Amino acid sequence: MRELNRQHARATCGKHLLLALLGTAALVSAGCSGERDEGDGELFNSIVLPTDVVLDLYCEDVGVHPETCVLDDPENPFATTTIIEFDVNAPEATNKFELFDSLPPGPAGAKARFYFWATALAQRPSGENQYYTALALHELYNANSNAISTDELVQEQAKKAYRSVLDNFFSSVTVFTCCPAASPDGEPVPFSVPLNELTADALYRTEATGFRRLVPGAPILVLEVLLDWGYSYQPATPPLFNDGVVSVNGG
Repeated sequence: MRELNRQHARATCGKHLLLALLGTAALVSAGCSGERDEGDGELFNSIVLPTDVVLDLYCEDVGVHPETCVLDDPENPFATTTIIEFDVNAPEATNKFELFDSLPPGPAGAKARFYFWATALAQRPSGENQYYTALALHELYNANSNAISTDELVQEQAKKAYRSVLDNFFSSVTVFTCCPAASPDGEPVPFSVPLNELTADALYRTEATGFRRLVPGAPILVLEVLLDWGYSYQPATPPLFNDGVVSVNGG
């Protein structure tokens, strides 16, 4: 189980960051090679991560299911990484969130987060992978925009990725953990959150992500966008903002 809220900025001092990971996946990049530890069979590799916030879209629908062109993008540091998802038959054989947690927080890791989640989505289509790809695009749009100019290309790509959550994975959930004090054994308590609700909230409420709005103007304009996509949204209410309802419009 995991918690994925990573939105605090951290200063960056260069265009690339060298990330060393010890794990079950082979992480490689141009000029880098892995060496096997015969003692435990694991691979130790280094990859170069981008730390800039300018994203060149490799194809029109990169990061939007069912497009998988991100696997062919030469700028994708995870193109040859096997991202292992949770399997009930082998619950310990997973590396997705361990690898994700190794990425730097804030703008320095936003581009790497996009490539990571888009790669995970291409390897295994799921609502969770699509939602966090959209969130990474949203973060890149925020980091590469200001009051004078905005990154309109990434802005539109983020909206396409959020829409894909609703169109392709409407009933999917993601799992968070909290509140170990409420558990009889003191262990964190897992709970699921509908991804359609998180998607609508990320678009509607600035505070949901901390990023600038993808739909400029009053939040009510988001309801119009969702209506155009074929959905209705009853916004979540304070203080918990966990009661939003997304509905599919009848035709």
